[in-house]
Amino acid sequence: MPQVQAAATAHPTPPAQPVNKRGRIPLMVQFTVFMILTIGLIMSLTTWLTYRQQQKSLREEVVKRGVTIIRNLASATTSTVEPFSQLDSTELVYEVMRGAKIPKSQSFTFSSIVKSLLEDITGGETDLIKREISGNAGVVEIVFVKDKIIIAHANVKMLDKVYHPPKGVNRLKTGEELLVQDYSTQSGEKRIYFSTQVYVKSGSDRKRILGEIHLGMSQELVEQTVKLAAAKLLFATGVIMLLGALVAILLAGYLTQPVKNLVAGVLAIAGGDLNQQLRVSRKDELGELTAAFNEMAASLREKELIKGAFSTYMSSQVMEEVLKDPGRIALGGARKRATMIFADIRGFTAMSETMQPEDVVSIINVYLSVQTEIIVRNGGMLDKFIGDCIMSVFGIPLPKEDDALRAVRSALEIQQAVGELNRARKIAGERTVTIGIGVNTGDVVSGNMGSAQKMDYTVIGDSVNLAARLESVAEGSSILISEETYQLVKDYVIAERLSPLAVKGKKERVSVYRLKSLKA
Repeated sequence: MPQVQAAATAHPTPPAQPVNKRGRIPLMVQFTVFMILTIGLIMSLTTWLTYRQQQKSLREEVVKRGVTIIRNLASATTSTVEPFSQLDSTELVYEVMRGAKIPKSQSFTFSSIVKSLLEDITGGETDLIKREISGNAGVVEIVFVKDKIIIAHANVKMLDKVYHPPKGVNRLKTGEELLVQDYSTQSGEKRIYFSTQVYVKSGSDRKRILGEIHLGMSQELVEQTVKLAAAKLLFATGVIMLLGALVAILLAGYLTQPVKNLVAGVLAIAGGDLNQQLRVSRKDELGELTAAFNEMAASLREKELIKGAFSTYMSSQVMEEVLKDPGRIALGGARKRATMIFADIRGFTAMSETMQPEDVVSIINVYLSVQTEIIVRNGGMLDKFIGDCIMSVFGIPLPKEDDALRAVRSALEIQQAVGELNRARKIAGERTVTIGIGVNTGDVVSGNMGSAQKMDYTVIGDSVNLAARLESVAEGSSILISEETYQLVKDYVIAERLSPLAVKGKKERVSVYRLKSLKA
């Protein structure tokens, strides 16, 4: 229909506003950064916990070795012919110190870390504590003390001197068999100091103290091992973060592609292109979102069709209400109370016999356009054109309390507008017409009538027929309203009561009023 097409173009979709991409961070970047930060945090925490645990375990290992060494020394000094003699003690000191290799502090290179990791993976032993767990590695000092005098020491200059423990180390108390202490040298080297008393049993299970043995062990072995382990963990963390970033980029691309498609679809709809249908290729939340988008696009297309079809026939306010619930215009009917207007051009048949068809259509369109504009402006619905007659309804699809008043106001405005149009056409030397109008209020059945293939949204019923009968007997430029309509608007209009009329389809005469004007 030409009217529907004109309505569709009369309400163009506003152009979509461009998306401001300044400062926008893509989801792929956000997801990748989140993955890297998460992996980095987890691996850093793991490295710290591993560092602390390994440091604790290795220190315990050093303590065990130190305790074993000092107890072996005490046992060896009491098993000789002359217990705790200076000669035997000195020999023990030199014997232990010959195997006391101390690892030097070193910095680990990239190649050494990678080599260590590969050997760990293949079962090799690159851990310093594993390589030097045997023997006396780490022993830095052995002191034999008798009556507070040093009788054996790796440094001969210390012999026969009064024994003083290192700074920060407590003396061994009388009766205390073993004392283990941590201390640091002036150069900052961390050490563990072991002290024990050497005694022999005398009569009645009494113990005779022979002297003391003091053993110093460096923790450099522990520090080097822990540093290597931390370096390997940090290197592994970097590798895992790099792999995590690659996986995150691939995963983000897989997850965000449907989002990109949805964004493109939404922008297309915002730009007025409602023919959007995205392929649903996933069975997850994104797939459900894509399906929901397709349903939304279909719903928008449906509402746009409804809007285009109805914008010509009803006011924008009524149309918006209908769009909120398209189910109101589903196939079928419902009983409602409404006011109908029939307006017909008088003498049209005789006029059309003397005119060209094109001229007849031109005159009809001019007068019908004037009437349609008034009806829609007053909130009525244009039901249909019946040749040169126009049928409109007030109260359908959405009833209001003043439907009858708006209907009679529209009828008066139509007669006024037609009169002004006629005066203008007379001056221009063009043909003029008069219009007879009938108005009635009553119960009707409204809805989509027809079939699923072709529907006509209209009203039917005896009240509709009466409005048509009133229009058929109305003289040119007159408006006839029924008793039902008059009772609803009598406080607002000036009308003349006519003699009851006999109308087709009615056994009894009906009361009729000629509408003149609205009250001031």
